[in-house]
Amino acid sequence: MSETTQHMELFSSGNHRIDPAELEYMAFSGQFEQVYSLFKRIAPDERKNYANKYVLNQVVWGGIVKLRKFLAVQNEEAADDEKFFIDEVVTLFIDDCRKNRNFPREFFQTLLYWSDELVKLVLQDEAMFYIETALDCGCNKFPELQLQFLSRVAHISEDKGNLREAYVVLVNLVSRPYLMNDRNLVQEILFDLSQTALKIGDTSNYKHLLFLGLRYFYTDMTGRQNFVSQIGKTYRKPYRVLLAGDVSPIDKLLFFIHWLYGKLPDFGAIKFGFINKFVKFAVLAVVYVINYLWRSGEAGLQQIAISESSQQFPETSAFFEKSRNPRSNFLITRAMGGIGDLLMMTPGIHALKQKYPGETIFLAIPKNYFSVFRNNPDVQLIDIENDKFDPSQFRKWFNFTDCPAARTEARTAPKVKLSRVEIFARALGVNRFQLKKYGTKPRYFIDNADAQFAEYFWEENGLTEKTVIGVQLQADETYRNYPHTEKLVEALSRSFTVLIFDAKPISGFHFSNVIKIDRFSIGQAFALAGQCDLLIAPDSAFVHLSAALDVHCVALFGPIDGKMRTKHYPLCEYLDASKQLGCVSCWRNETIPCKLTNMRTSVCMGDIRIPQILAAVNRGLRHQINEKPITKEVTYEILEQSV
Repeated sequence: MSETTQHMELFSSGNHRIDPAELEYMAFSGQFEQVYSLFKRIAPDERKNYANKYVLNQVVWGGIVKLRKFLAVQNEEAADDEKFFIDEVVTLFIDDCRKNRNFPREFFQTLLYWSDELVKLVLQDEAMFYIETALDCGCNKFPELQLQFLSRVAHISEDKGNLREAYVVLVNLVSRPYLMNDRNLVQEILFDLSQTALKIGDTSNYKHLLFLGLRYFYTDMTGRQNFVSQIGKTYRKPYRVLLAGDVSPIDKLLFFIHWLYGKLPDFGAIKFGFINKFVKFAVLAVVYVINYLWRSGEAGLQQIAISESSQQFPETSAFFEKSRNPRSNFLITRAMGGIGDLLMMTPGIHALKQKYPGETIFLAIPKNYFSVFRNNPDVQLIDIENDKFDPSQFRKWFNFTDCPAARTEARTAPKVKLSRVEIFARALGVNRFQLKKYGTKPRYFIDNADAQFAEYFWEENGLTEKTVIGVQLQADETYRNYPHTEKLVEALSRSFTVLIFDAKPISGFHFSNVIKIDRFSIGQAFALAGQCDLLIAPDSAFVHLSAALDVHCVALFGPIDGKMRTKHYPLCEYLDASKQLGCVSCWRNETIPCKLTNMRTSVCMGDIRIPQILAAVNRGLRHQINEKPITKEVTYEILEQSV
């Protein structure tokens, strides 16, 4: 968000002084009432200076709580004023994000719960405006939030009596499970779709959807019991389900074992809870076999999409046309980035391609990430959001939207033993021997046009005979950022030319020998990074890019174990604060605050000293001099006084 949040003067209101950093801390730690109260004291024309994602998120939530209190006592005038204030703050949030070309998770969460509140106020049109804003601003970056926004579209359409429109939206969702990073979300959409089918008089499809809710594999047993209960109500008695002629033997079996599970007493009360766990495991094992070996779960989703939707609503049939014709044996889907993960997927994909050279591997990802795989001969790209396809028609479907690396790390942290390169490869059926045989290095291919651009840039800026250090300023998530980057760049600029990279406009860093790279395409930025003598980056894309391009790298790590992330990168030296802080690496993520400070930022990142980094830069450049002939004068010694 705006850098002025960090550097502006304290705001004064009477005898109270509001420090933006303190306001951000309160917002991050969930003190929404205090944040709301303090923010409201700020003059409207000054509020833009406090446009921090945590602050605005908490201010809106505080406003919603206040609005509910006014409505509870029927204070309509105060409620109208409060709604006006919330709309102003949300508009400020939208404008600030668009200005900075940065749309964080907190932004979409804010739009989600404000649109939900507007629906409760029977202001569906206003709610739709914010939902459409979220969709336009790229909420697909967070698949679970995109799913919730689209689900709201269906609910609003249904509330307004547009059942056909609601049905189409829900069919669209349920037929594309590869957009969902949590399988438990599928059952919610299936249940909603079944209710909509019932309301439009399609009882056959209604029943089919209920049984499909039992067939599809997910682990939420409460959700499964909702389907069992609804099926029981539909047939009036459980035994009637077992005798019904319109229910297949598999569906009867699934209903029966789920019904038995629901009748099982809680053995945990007498310290025999393992019985409940065993029965749950057995039920899910049956579902797993049906879903993955017979593939009736995934196929069922697509069958609903193709047969039912196209028959009842011809305008949707084109949506599913491409699903009828399988195009290859392997499909990998990932509905989100980040670029680092995509690069770490490439060794496993390459090994899979080498195992099956006669087959085509289709990789379905958002179109804005296509450049990461440009010229990569291992894959053929599919636009996961706009191209329609049926996963059940492929020989094998690997759904990386439900990220195997995140699940493995969450299960084994803090003793994570596998790198993400290894985890992704295993998820593709590639064992460690095959991975070692075909290579663990990420694969990225610089386009000829981007390479020519980089060469021209080097000549235009007189960099050909200079030592150039590239610095990635920040990661996508706050907890992985290095807080002293500006001081580091200043120190580096005294000895080297420094290219600083970011995906949004860069403020500050007004030093000689510093060039900002913030207005180029991914391909152009990566080509420039490949020309650098050494890269410095937090735990983010450039660490993995450096390995792909054989560029020396100094990687800065905190909560995540740098040893695991860089174990396959011989030209990368990682630094962390493990000698100063025993809690490194804790393997926390963006949603879990640092246990030492209760802040989103990581204190361990700040404990990596600039002299440590400069020393690592020296080592990397010396190593570079020793391993290849010198074609230009290389400066590799940074004097201590430059710090």
